[in-house]
Amino acid sequence: MTIGCRTTGGRPLRVTFPDVGQGDAIVIESPTGRVVVVDAGGHPGADPTAGMDPGSRVIVPYLRRRGISGVDLIVPTHPDDDHVQGLIAVVERTRVRAMLDSGFFRNGASYRVLRETVQRRKIPIYTARRGQRLDIGGGAVLEVLHPGDRPILGTASPTNENSIVLRVVYGRARVLLTGDAAEAAEDAMRASCPDLSADLLKAGHHGSAHSTTAAFLDRVRPRIAIVSCGRNNLYGHPSPAVLKRLADRNIAVYRTDRDGAIVAETDGRLWTVRPTR
Repeated sequence: MTIGCRTTGGRPLRVTFPDVGQGDAIVIESPTGRVVVVDAGGHPGADPTAGMDPGSRVIVPYLRRRGISGVDLIVPTHPDDDHVQGLIAVVERTRVRAMLDSGFFRNGASYRVLRETVQRRKIPIYTARRGQRLDIGGGAVLEVLHPGDRPILGTASPTNENSIVLRVVYGRARVLLTGDAAEAAEDAMRASCPDLSADLLKAGHHGSAHSTTAAFLDRVRPRIAIVSCGRNNLYGHPSPAVLKRLADRNIAVYRTDRDGAIVAETDGRLWTVRPTR
């Protein structure tokens, strides 16, 4: 699928959504070759050192196939296993230069091992806060839209609601990466961010009914949505309610459970999206 208006010159921005089963993983390659890995999948409750995680099986092999030996930034959007476990292998098997963390801690085994591995390798850790902008080269910028200065508490899942939300901006093209942010986080962004627009949206929390709300979609106005979820998962993701919201707005939907890994590239105006299955 292709959207937008074609331009010429320069390398594209490439955003890949690998199939890591019931989890999230995103690899961003800037026009100048800088690499950002946002989450890397994982299996809740599994031994994070057993080598059976999606980082070892999917993400590191993908990076090697792309000729990538160094990662400029890893971003665990929040400390849940299905997002952070695979990042341990990324840190152990590539040269990682920095980590951007939500600052919302949880005493899970995978997150603890990730922090210990990062600290042992003396990789600097920065805390994400709304308003930060990170230049990743070639005119591409990461914008932090969430969390804000005060954490969201008193919800069913504070780790989800305090997920790091990033928008990748390159020319006129925009990608919104929402982690597991749910309705409270979406409401906070609608109240605090005048502009939430994006061409491509990664649906929050694997397509959970409590994320990607109608009010949020109407502010983002995406033309493409990516849902990262596992085949026949136990949670019923993506929710039929979310799929209906997307269909009602004529948003094209790609799903890792159905389409495999999804590769999106843009020259700053035109988007090309390719499912691998």
